[in-house]
Amino acid sequence: MTLGRQLIAGITGAFIALLLGIETIYVFNARDSLEKQLDAHANETATSLALSLGARVATLDASLVNIMVNPVFDRGHFESIEVSAPNGERVFGRRLEGPEIDVPRWFVVLVPLEGPRGEALISSGWRQLGKVAVRVHPQYAYRQLFDTALATLAWLALLFALALAAMRSYLAGILRPLHRIEQAAVAISNRDFVHIDTEPRTSELQQVTRAINSLSAKIREAIAQEADRAERLRKEAFEDPLTGQMNRRGFEQSVSAFLAETGEIHSGALALFALSGLEEVNRIFGLSRGNEIVKKLADTLGVPGTQRSAIVGRWQGPTLVAFVPNAEPASAVAWADGICKVFADQLRADGLPASTTVSSGVAHFSARQVSLMQLAVSAEGALADVARIGGSAVSAPRTGGQSPATNLQQEIEKAIAGNRIALLGQKVFSIPGNDVLQMEILSSLTGSDGKAIAAGSFVPVASQHGLLPLLDQKVIEQAVAAMGRIASLPRAISVNVSMQSISNAGFRSALRDLLTSDRHAAGRLVFEVTGYAASRSPELTRGFSDELHGLGAGVALDNFDLDRNSMATVHRLLPAHIKLAPAFTQQIAAREDLRFIVEAMVRMLRPLEIPLIAQSVEDPSTVAILAELGLAAYQGYAGGRPAPLDTA
Repeated sequence: MTLGRQLIAGITGAFIALLLGIETIYVFNARDSLEKQLDAHANETATSLALSLGARVATLDASLVNIMVNPVFDRGHFESIEVSAPNGERVFGRRLEGPEIDVPRWFVVLVPLEGPRGEALISSGWRQLGKVAVRVHPQYAYRQLFDTALATLAWLALLFALALAAMRSYLAGILRPLHRIEQAAVAISNRDFVHIDTEPRTSELQQVTRAINSLSAKIREAIAQEADRAERLRKEAFEDPLTGQMNRRGFEQSVSAFLAETGEIHSGALALFALSGLEEVNRIFGLSRGNEIVKKLADTLGVPGTQRSAIVGRWQGPTLVAFVPNAEPASAVAWADGICKVFADQLRADGLPASTTVSSGVAHFSARQVSLMQLAVSAEGALADVARIGGSAVSAPRTGGQSPATNLQQEIEKAIAGNRIALLGQKVFSIPGNDVLQMEILSSLTGSDGKAIAAGSFVPVASQHGLLPLLDQKVIEQAVAAMGRIASLPRAISVNVSMQSISNAGFRSALRDLLTSDRHAAGRLVFEVTGYAASRSPELTRGFSDELHGLGAGVALDNFDLDRNSMATVHRLLPAHIKLAPAFTQQIAAREDLRFIVEAMVRMLRPLEIPLIAQSVEDPSTVAILAELGLAAYQGYAGGRPAPLDTA
């Protein structure tokens, strides 16, 4: 119960007790007053009858007494009137038979009221004739007392209602700042370090508000400092100071991480852009002019356009590189040709020598795994073919034999329809302690020939042909069923979900129905979205995260790479955990700059209570380095290979 309701309940109880007390005192005082009035009335009536009888009769004759007493008795205010002789012999008497009291029985029991008795002597001169006794009936007194009690109760109830309304309004004004403090406390517990703008007038609440604001400001400042430090280290390690784009090392690391995201990238192109004739420009106009041309080309490549998601970097010297995910060969070459033509026109317009040209070589891949080195070799070969004449050329990287994409697509569709999906689990271990924190669910398909189809083969094809929503749905359904069937599974279970699925209304609806029907399983599930997808579709990811939080599930970032948007994504999403891209783990032992960056990330994420997890940890000796850097957990062959859920 809220504090406001507790106060209202307490005040209501006090008011009700006060109301009942006032009502009781008033009713009993009214009863006492009525009893005195009735007593006086009984004595006055008895005295009046005694005087009347003594003045009119010499002896007590029952007939004469009856004539004089009956009119008084018939008025109905009396329970009985009796006239007796001096020796006590009853001369005359009237009694109201079966008197009814026109008030509730409980009122009569709670407020007893006896009819008072009045007596007077009947005398004629100096001779005593007898005695008259009058007892008043309390029914009219009860009626008046009950009506008075109801009227008093009604006025007191009205006064209570008005006082309660005024008190509620008054308390609302007092508790409104407290409600803002409560909201701030809840936000802070949810890792949103807000500031309370309006200070309450109450001195105690002012101190609490100032303490909360001070705490939030200090935590925000600490997070901002660590985020700035991590960003500064990232720029020093991965950005080219001349162009402001990635240097070769940063480009290689980012693109390698993206190529590993087979669920988000099913095709793409690597384009190399080479500037020729810069030696003559540097000789005529100076080195700064040559640097300016390189910078302009980098800016042109980085301008959002048809290929708005291109990743741009400096390859070497006057050669720049761009990676375009999920692009068809024709569109990638057309984009590269457009860049070359537009930039060549700029060079001519700037009055630069005709020998200053730009050319590009494009390497394209589709629906299969490929390495950055393979793409780079093919792009360099294509670039060499056109370097002398300018323009663009496209080449496909050479890889081992591949199954035709059409046949593989059919195999995937049949495997999904036949529910030939096998689930594997790989555990995540804490640092230190080596305790099992969670398990990531992985999947594989079984072909028509009974052989397993590797995820690296079927996921890009499934992504290209829009099959990921159905595949992800089947995997999640099987995972939920396994969670209810296998008691040995860790409590926290993580499942990968693609952006293609998140943007699919049918998948979202089926997932909501599934989690709503099994809230216990929902509370154990964490859905991992790649950092690449989350940073490029922030609003969609945030909406998905809010929807899952409402159902009890969580969202985390997988394959997280440090780019310009990554830190902002973390602050917007506040994920359950973050898994570093394998490229970090593979190089963290050899590169000190990476260790500095990861350590800064850990310090930034600690106030946000976001665990940082290393992936693809294959060497147990790497775990010690991760512990020194403050990482929360690791996943990889060092902790165990993926295994069927029954044996994982």
